[in-house]
Amino acid sequence: MAIDYNLLRPLRALLEERSVTRAAERLHMSQPSMSTALARLRAHYADPLLLRRGNRHVLTPLAERLLAALPRAIAETEHVFGLQSRFEPATSTRTFTIAAVDYMAARVAPDLLRIVEREAPNVRFEFPAADGRLVHAMPDALRTIDGAILPHGYVADQPHLDFAAEPWVCLVDAASAVAAHPSLDELLTRPWVQTLPAREGASPVRQQLRFRGIDPTVVAATPHFFVVPSLLLGTDRVAMVPAGFARMAVRAEPRLRLVVPPLDLDPVRDAFWWHLDREQDAEHIWLRGVVDRVRRTAIGNPDDGDSGIGLP
Repeated sequence: MAIDYNLLRPLRALLEERSVTRAAERLHMSQPSMSTALARLRAHYADPLLLRRGNRHVLTPLAERLLAALPRAIAETEHVFGLQSRFEPATSTRTFTIAAVDYMAARVAPDLLRIVEREAPNVRFEFPAADGRLVHAMPDALRTIDGAILPHGYVADQPHLDFAAEPWVCLVDAASAVAAHPSLDELLTRPWVQTLPAREGASPVRQQLRFRGIDPTVVAATPHFFVVPSLLLGTDRVAMVPAGFARMAVRAEPRLRLVVPPLDLDPVRDAFWWHLDREQDAEHIWLRGVVDRVRRTAIGNPDDGDSGIGLP
């Protein structure tokens, strides 16, 4: 049977919505057209895909497998048909997708967009969260996006651009009794907040602490750095975070305080990662050039080891 790649999007909409009517509305198609697409898909797979159970539809086992594979398949198909031998940023309407935690997106995105607004006014960016699901799917997850900003240790054997290393510091409530240079015992007696839920693994700093036989009591965890301050204010909790985020948090909320931990920890080393398959793409080469300018001029030069963040 001939393959019609135009059926990929209706297939995804049907499996996600589990309704011909909602799938048609989502893709701005008529309901008869979507019904025809479903009939063709059922014939192609020799499978009903959607089964009625009472007043709703459920997916067949094959449909469940297809739904898991579709985001990557659609992204790779769009990538193949979107490739050009040349890339003209001034006239491009390309949308780039860069996954990052909220803190790194806040550091990189403003300067990235300032450059792009001048040189490629119709180019757009999306910054989805670099969550546990994406991290656990590395490096294959990089096939579905244009890049991800993640610390070393989560991705291996893929090309990347390093950002300046940042030391780890502790963030506490300014009224807390924690000393400016606390002892390790003082820190360990306090409840901790961490930036990665346990089900998603250990954060880079938690991994280092465990390697040293240190396991603080974690009472709260969030994947969102900008939620951390609200979990510290008015409490005796401690969070260990990159120095750049701590400085940003203290500027925004004077009731917080930054303290230097009594530990010799490897700094966090974030990088912009992309899949090797994109190495020769003209549009991606341009994107990497812009990211390189941002990392060198806006947030510190990684080659000279200066993060641009000093400590108090």
